[in-house]
Amino acid sequence: MAEKKEVAQKQEFTTGLSNWTNTITGLVSRDFEQCGVSYDEYAKQCAMNAMSSIFQLVQNTDNADMNNLNTSNLREVVAQCASLKLNANAVPREVYFQLRSKQINGQWCKMVEMGIEGDGNDALLRQFGNNIDTVYPVWLVKDGDDFTYPRRRGIEVEPAEWTQKGLSDKTVRVVYPVKLKDGTVDYLIAEREPVRTNLIAHIRNNLLNETFGICENRYKATPKQKEQIKAKKEEIMATVRECETLEDILKCEAAKPYISAAWLDTPEAMIVRKMRNNAIKKFPKNLNSMASSSLLQLDETYKVTQEEIKENENSQEFTVDEPDVVAESEAVEVETPEFAKE
Repeated sequence: MAEKKEVAQKQEFTTGLSNWTNTITGLVSRDFEQCGVSYDEYAKQCAMNAMSSIFQLVQNTDNADMNNLNTSNLREVVAQCASLKLNANAVPREVYFQLRSKQINGQWCKMVEMGIEGDGNDALLRQFGNNIDTVYPVWLVKDGDDFTYPRRRGIEVEPAEWTQKGLSDKTVRVVYPVKLKDGTVDYLIAEREPVRTNLIAHIRNNLLNETFGICENRYKATPKQKEQIKAKKEEIMATVRECETLEDILKCEAAKPYISAAWLDTPEAMIVRKMRNNAIKKFPKNLNSMASSSLLQLDETYKVTQEEIKENENSQEFTVDEPDVVAESEAVEVETPEFAKE
């Protein structure tokens, strides 16, 4: 009896996964076509693997159901995996997914969030890096290691040098040696402390929907309540900015409620992940329109900015003076703004 039940559950899982995969990947295929972007076999495989991983995530999450997910968000995330050619089934992993509750038009729903794992950065460089021939294994330079930065003499680059000492588990920089198609080698380097900016953006993002109990939600807040919420957020962010180091922010009691478990439970892994993200940002990439949009939307600073624009749009009334009526035969000279002359 138990065996029959297990078989029925497996069939239900397979059928549900198949239905969702066919639906979402079909919509993604249409998006590629409308944008005039090639939807090749590997992109299709990345889309299917993304959908499979998301379905499994939802099945393993309490109080989560595929039918309660925001379909447009799901379609967007799967399209991001396909356009960036990030494979959720790759080992080591290139991409990860998590669920977040978000309110849309007054209704709470589960949203899927996607992030790039460390090895996903290597994949992005291989797939889209301008004139990239080879991406060599990343160097994780630890505190206490001997490291010499690459030196440039005209157009020649003297190699970087790294000697591992094994004195610490703290990664202070990541280095991507990359070989270009002309045979030259370049080094993409990201340091630890600038990850502080990534963490601050992460906290700001998690604060967006916070109301501190002042009102039910930010969309129903009165002007006075909005000012109170804004003041509280500014107070927290001021405390965060006073922290001198990345580690100080992670220990900050005012910030902890707005730092995800991944940062608090495995801080070193998250810091390395962000350093690897930061390293590849510096290298020019040949992206199609969909891939370019996808990579931009994954940037935390960009997401925070867009949310703040959305939150504050049309928040202040303004009036436009009625223009004087000008006869059709009259010529009108428009003064060019100063910023446009630069």
